[in-house]
Amino acid sequence: MSKFLSYEDRMIIAQRLQENASFGAIGKELGKDRTTIAKEIKKYSYDKKSGRPGYPYNPCKFRATCKAK
Repeated sequence: MSKFLSYEDRMIIAQRLQENASFGAIGKELGKDRTTIAKEIKKYSYDKKSGRPGYPYNPCKFRATCKAK
């Protein structure tokens, strides 16, 4: 068993995340520890920067429900 995650492993992780699978379930499927999966996701994930034309980008994760304006 390889120490590193392959491209196929990363594709499986992406697919299972879209299916809302837990890190533990993904880890069992790949034969890896759940912390390995969590670290991989944390290391390589990012927020997509998007916004409306004419408005500045607001990176706040809670911007839809924020009461402080």
